[in-house]
Amino acid sequence: MSILSLLHPRRPLPAADKPSRFLVTLALVVSCAMPLVATAATPRTLEDVEQQILDTNERLKALDDEIASSRELKQKLQQALEAARSNVGERETRLQQLDGDIARFDKKLDSLSAMIADAQQVMDSRKQALAKALRNAQTIGKQTTLKVVLQHDDPALADRLSVYTEHVLAAQNRTIAEQVSQLNRLHTAREAALKDRNWLNYIKKKAALQKEGYTNDANSRQHSLGEVEAELNQKTRTVAQLKADQSRLQSLMDELKTANSSQSGYFAAGKGSYPAPVKGELYARFNDIKSVGKLRWSGLFIKASQGKPVRAVADGEVVYSDFLRGFGMLVVIDHGDGYSSLYGGNREVSVTRGQWVESGATIATVGDSGGQNFSGVYFEIRHDAKAEDPEKWLSADFQVAKRP
Repeated sequence: MSILSLLHPRRPLPAADKPSRFLVTLALVVSCAMPLVATAATPRTLEDVEQQILDTNERLKALDDEIASSRELKQKLQQALEAARSNVGERETRLQQLDGDIARFDKKLDSLSAMIADAQQVMDSRKQALAKALRNAQTIGKQTTLKVVLQHDDPALADRLSVYTEHVLAAQNRTIAEQVSQLNRLHTAREAALKDRNWLNYIKKKAALQKEGYTNDANSRQHSLGEVEAELNQKTRTVAQLKADQSRLQSLMDELKTANSSQSGYFAAGKGSYPAPVKGELYARFNDIKSVGKLRWSGLFIKASQGKPVRAVADGEVVYSDFLRGFGMLVVIDHGDGYSSLYGGNREVSVTRGQWVESGATIATVGDSGGQNFSGVYFEIRHDAKAEDPEKWLSADFQVAKRP
């Protein structure tokens, strides 16, 4: 039942007797402000609402399938991530083993180098001893021969001395030869150790590259898993919002089923003669494309100075007077017969819900609470919650400088 058919023309209806269709109108306005609600046209009839419920069911089914697919992908990514991390751990263990092997070869090389230095020193000492022995033998030989000639000593003694000297020299040569052989073996062992250590360094480099690859793979899978989880969370939130929308649409359908269709004709009679809610510059018209995305304006945006009064265009009941996301400080006035006017982006509001206001009454002051970069008033006219072009309802000279 229309409020105008129940109210005295100048007295507000008690709160307990307010028709529910005004709250329905407000519920639809709120749903229009939500960013993730389906983009279909605002339902106007019972058939529209039933179709939107069917569409929402289809969307929920599709989202359920997408969520199931995302969960399956998430599980696969988690398994792949665990495998990649396992590979990283295995390569890390292998690198530690190789570091230990290389450290042992370093110690072995140090030991061999020390042994080579000692053997070289011993060999040099033996060479020096052999050289000294050779010099002594030559001296002894010369002295023995001279003594034999000058002193007539026994020649057999000289022969024995010569043989002894030869044996000593031969023994020294054998010792030096053994020392050279040992030194060669040490050099060979050192070269083999150097070769093995070089091979271990090569293996370590390959293992490090494999570890880096496994690490990059793990990081990539972690990033993909994060994206899937974020998408899954978003879809889950969307499902929750769609279910809330479905519940709201069901409530709306119940409201429409019981709504009274009586009409007063008050607001429709004034079409084309209403004044603008504020004087200013017409920045955006109905159905203009907004600056972002493919959204269109559902009303007018009138640029005006901060603090200017915002006035009601017609008599009616205030059914909303508070902050609403996307609209800022919002006032909604119900004019009966399913008609309502919206005034958004205000700085302050001076009316309360349930209050009756008359045409031209100040209901708010101009602000920029709707998120725009400049002050002004966002103005809509709706019939059964469906937005209509406000310019068709305002007088031809509605005192707004129209933007070219």
